[in-house]
Parts: sequence; C-alpha cells; structure tokens
Amino acid sequence: MVLQTTPASEPPSEEVEKKKSPGRALLEKILEKVEFTYVFISFFFFTDAVTMVLLSGGASEGDGFSYDSINYIPVHLFYVIHNCLTLFFVACRYKRTLYILLSNPVLIAASTVVGLSFFWSFAPDDSLSAGIFATCNMLFAVYLAGRYTLKQQITILSYVLLSISILNFVFVYALPQYGIMGPPVHPGAWRGVFTHKNGAGKMMVLACGVMYTMFNEVKDKRLKWLYIIGLFLSLQMINKTGSGGALLNSVFILTIVTVLQVFKTETRKLLLSLIFLISGAIFVSVAYVPLMTFALGLIGKDATLTGRTDIWEYIYTMIGHRPALGYGVGGFWHGTAGPSLYIWQRAGWRVPDAHQGFLDMTLQIGLIGTTLVSLVLWQTLLRGLARTRLFKTWVSSWPAAYTLYIVLINLAESSLLAPNSIFWILICSMSFTTSFEAKYLNDFDRFSLGNNNNIMGDKIMDKIKPSKNVQTTQTNI
Repeated sequence: MVLQTTPASEPPSEEVEKKKSPGRALLEKILEKVEFTYVFISFFFFTDAVTMVLLSGGASEGDGFSYDSINYIPVHLFYVIHNCLTLFFVACRYKRTLYILLSNPVLIAASTVVGLSFFWSFAPDDSLSAGIFATCNMLFAVYLAGRYTLKQQITILSYVLLSISILNFVFVYALPQYGIMGPPVHPGAWRGVFTHKNGAGKMMVLACGVMYTMFNEVKDKRLKWLYIIGLFLSLQMINKTGSGGALLNSVFILTIVTVLQVFKTETRKLLLSLIFLISGAIFVSVAYVPLMTFALGLIGKDATLTGRTDIWEYIYTMIGHRPALGYGVGGFWHGTAGPSLYIWQRAGWRVPDAHQGFLDMTLQIGLIGTTLVSLVLWQTLLRGLARTRLFKTWVSSWPAAYTLYIVLINLAESSLLAPNSIFWILICSMSFTTSFEAKYLNDFDRFSLGNNNNIMGDKIMDKIKPSKNVQTTQTNI
C-alpha cells in the first residue's frame, strides 16, 4: 500500500470506502495522527526553540559559558529517532519517493556535493556528520512533498510557529532567566525560547510571513483571529529583541508576500506589473546592503552591519584558494584551528561566519555547489510563480515568497546551507513540492491523463489541487 494525501473537500470514492474494514480504517486514522505529530515535533525541534536554551541553563552571550559542556544526548537521540522514522516512511512509499527524487535532479546533485564534501574537507569528521544530516533533511523534505499538499505543510508550520510565538512570552514573563538575555552583552533583550535575540528575531520574521499568508488564506473567522494574534505576537517579539535587522526583514517578507499576489491578475495587467516588479527586484538585490546600512543607522544600529562588510574581502581571498569545491560543509569556521584563522587575524575579532549566506556556502561547497543551490532556488521561484498563476491562492504563492525572502536575507546573514535548520529543510521541501507537482502536470499532459473516466488523471489533479485544511486520508495508487 502506498499512502497518498487527498484534499479533505473530496473524500475517497464509495468503492474505496466499502473495501476498507473497520480495523483498517482505525489503523489509518491512528497512522494519520502519528504522522501529523511526527511532522509537528520535527518542525518544532528544527527551529532550535526551547531545547538549547534549557540545556544551556539560560546562558547569555559573553558570560563565559561554553556550549561544548552541554549534554547533547537528548538532541542526538531525537536525531536518531527522527531519521529512522524518515527512512521508514520514505521506504514505505518507495515508488513515490523515487518519483519525487527524479523530479528534481538539480537538488539531488547539490545534495550529493554536500554529502561527499568530507572527501576534500579541512575537517572531514564534521563534514561527514553534516553530510549525513543534510541527506536525512533532504529525505524528510521528500517525505513532506509526497505525504502532504503545500497548504497542509504550511498549515502545520503555522501551528508550530504560533506555538513558539506564545511560548516566547511564557518564557519572558514566567521564566525570565531563560527568556531574557543577561549581561554582559545585550542585557534585557528578549530572546524567548531561543539562546540569542538574533535567533528569536530570525524565527519570528518567518512566523510573520507564514501568519500573514494563512490569515489571508483561511476563511474561518476564528482561524483568522488566531493568525492575526500570532502575527501581532511575532511583531511584538521582534520589537522586544531590539534586532533592527529582524525588524526590517519582517517588513520585507510581508511586502514580498503581498506583492506576489499580482501574479493572480489578468495577463494584460500582469505584464505591466512584471516590469515594475523586476525593476524593483533588481534595485533591492543591488542596493540591499546599502539600504540596510542606511535604515539601521536611522534606528541607531551599527551602520556597518556589525562590521560584517569589512570581512567579506578577506573571505574572497580564502575562496580563491579553493574555488571549485570549497573547504567542506562545516570545514571552514574552526577558529584558530582552521582556515578561519586568516579571517580572525585580518578582522581583529572572532568572526563566527561570513554574515552572508552565499559567501558562507561558497566557502563550504565551492562555486560548483553554490551554482547548483542557486539553480535550485531559481527553479523553485519560477515554479512558485507558475503555481500562483495556476491556483490563484495566497498559499500557492508561498514557495516563491519564501525563496525570494531567503535570497534577500542571505545577502547580509547566513542561513542557507545549514543542516538540521528549519530554513534549509523548507528550501528542500518547497523545491521538491513544486518539482513534484510540475512533473505530475507534465506527465498529465504527456500521457493524456485528462481523458474522461481516467482514474490516474483524477488522482494526479487531486494531488496538486490546494486543499481546504490539513485533514488527510489514505488511498491506494
């Protein structure tokens, strides 16, 4: 049996229902709950919420605490259980898994470079573990694309981010030793369920985009109120972190989600809109760093983006030493014991990363890997825009909106190639979801599956049509 997600608005046929025994129906309901719980917990854990701040005992930046002293056994145990479940679920649906993998050869190639980077890495052990995690993250994304529709994925993610938004305030007011940063750096800044205010700000920006999208998507008034409350809590948390970059990025993501709705308009109006959009995109991509510098200066923040622009010239030099394949995933930033020593000596401070996602990625997997990941982002953007034109819903525009947002923020921070990060997992899941649907549509047309009474054609269209909620059923295919 292969499991398939079908829209809740279109229940299984009567013939399928008659074939199901009461025991099988009960088993399917239990499995549905188990899988929902599995995805919810996985999303929650990969945001780095709660776990790390509790394991660190509420340590703050600059207080001398070493994260190497943490007992990571609970974290490693979760990874083992999660990855085993992922392998089990994709194996149960091996035909669909292969179909989805074949729909996205570019992402497979990029993941291969990541997985094999330990062969040429400066730190092969770190690169090997990172490659294994990245491969498991990719398979988890394949599972998501095959098991849930896009709307169902975003709905589950919205529940996770809403929970985090609420827990942030619980930690701040009920557990201030965890929820508020202490001296000597950023004393009094809110961090909620995260170890640092910047991490909290970054995650709440994502929450803003998801809450805003779902607020406009759902029709139920109670859900609309729920999402508007989540959006308010996310914006308030961003404000309390004192992160100017997160505040500006929240404006960017809300703007991106709104502007992309223009692709739902008539073709005649779309052409003129595209001219303005492309012009605006080119301007923002070229002027993003100067704009951020100017805006942060207006609100009293460091006008050099915390000195990050000063280190980029040193990073270019190190990229030149290994331009093709880089230093391996997780193989560059090792303080004085790694290639990062050159950066530390020139910059005069302990630089943790490149503060630019594409530069960091090039350091790790070289120009070859960076080109492949860039192609993945480009394909996801184009497919996301096509999806917006096809279905004309707010959720349908999310792959394109998320891709644009990821590209934009990684011009001034690093959150692209980060195994076991929710951001990398979402990149993979959006890419596989859109490529899966594109291949389905191509096969639908290629094999003339749209004929009357064609069962396979009906199943294909059922798979890609946006569903109304996260209710799922299971049918044979």
